[in-house]
Amino acid sequence: MHRTQSLDYGIVLEGEIEMHLDSGEKRLLKKGDIAVQRGTMHAWYNPSETQWTRMVFVLQECKPLVVAGQELGEDLTQAKTDDIKPSR
Repeated sequence: MHRTQSLDYGIVLEGEIEMHLDSGEKRLLKKGDIAVQRGTMHAWYNPSETQWTRMVFVLQECKPLVVAGQELGEDLTQAKTDDIKPSR
C-alpha cells in the first residue's frame, strides 16, 4: 500500500481492478468506474489471472491531509517497488 499527497482520479478503461484500503475495505471497479481519493492508503490488484486491466490516473497536487492534528504526507514505504518516486 501507499499514499500520495495528491487528489487522485483513477478511471478504469478496460477490465476490472480491486482497490484495497488500509481499513480492509475492498472495492471492485469495472470499465467506466472512477475512484477519487485524497490521502488514502491504498493498493491496486487485478483479480483476473487471464485478463489485463487498463487505467488512467490524474493526480493533482493538494494540501497535506490532517487527521486528529497529525499531517499525513506521502507514504511509499509499503509500495512493492523501489522505482516509485514521490509525486512532489
